Amino acid sequence: MEIKKRANRFYDTSQYGYPQIRVYHKKGYNKKSPRYLLKCGCCDEKIEIYYDEDGLEIDGVNGSIENWRDILLPLLLIEKREDDFVAKKVPK
Repeated sequence: MEIKKRANRFYDTSQYGYPQIRVYHKKGYNKKSPRYLLKCGCCDEKIEIYYDEDGLEIDGVNGSIENWRDILLPLLLIEKREDDFVAKKVPK
């Protein structure tokens, strides 16, 4: 999984007009899974996402990847067609 590199500047609104989410990654070690730390672009609120081959823990809530996909993809306006994921048209 590869996430686009970001500058992680505080209150950076240059790309979408909203403060950009700051993304940090830590590798796993010993029994601790690798994780992404997502921080709000305008304050100190944060969420941790731990992951491995078959599951995700998002802010303390464990679930399979398929379960998270069923929940999050509709929110992101992405649908599964056959074997591909396709972006839906944004409603106006």
